[in-house]
Amino acid sequence: MLPVHRCLWRSPGQYTRQFSSTSTTCSKIGKSPVVIPDTVTLTKFPPPKSKNPRETPIGSLQVKGPLGELSLGLPPFLTITETPIPSSTSRRATITIEDAKVRQQREMWGTSRANLQKLVLGVTEGHSSILRLVGVGYRAMIEDGGRLLQMRLGYSHTIEMPVPEGVKCSVPAPTRILLEGVDKTKVNQFAAKIRSWRIPEPYKGKGIFIGEETIKIKVKKIK
Repeated sequence: MLPVHRCLWRSPGQYTRQFSSTSTTCSKIGKSPVVIPDTVTLTKFPPPKSKNPRETPIGSLQVKGPLGELSLGLPPFLTITETPIPSSTSRRATITIEDAKVRQQREMWGTSRANLQKLVLGVTEGHSSILRLVGVGYRAMIEDGGRLLQMRLGYSHTIEMPVPEGVKCSVPAPTRILLEGVDKTKVNQFAAKIRSWRIPEPYKGKGIFIGEETIKIKVKKIK
């Protein structure tokens, strides 16, 4: 006779499955303040009225500095407070949220702080990206007063790319391309478009490299 196994049924509410044993913690990046120089001004704009009640109204923050001005979207649960720094002309900007238990607010907390730091750095010092052309005959040149980038990348024709607004392009050497701009997103996007014409390949190590990018060389399999 086979043994009988008794099953004790429980209601679904009695089962608790936890995927993480750690408690909810606040964002370490979001809590750290951002230093605002005296040459930078922050202007807050309230969110516009939306006809759709399901849409979350998003305000904006204008960051203006000596190199230009940029804007950052601010959800309604984010608050930016500026406090003066003792014995200094700079200010300290701190971002806070309404409820740290809400996942969306915690996610946007650190992201908004990082974006604000990026904008402040852009309007004061600017962002740059250096591209290296590695390959036989690879060359770059600037035409049309710096608004047109021409490259020879081993194709049967010359690659021509118009330089987007807000980005300054220069060629300090035939195999070097320097991109500068206030908006880091525009600079990196244009650098990625240039790189897409010759993505570094792992057998000969040729291609367009961004910054200190490297690639591991593979050995060809000989049959």
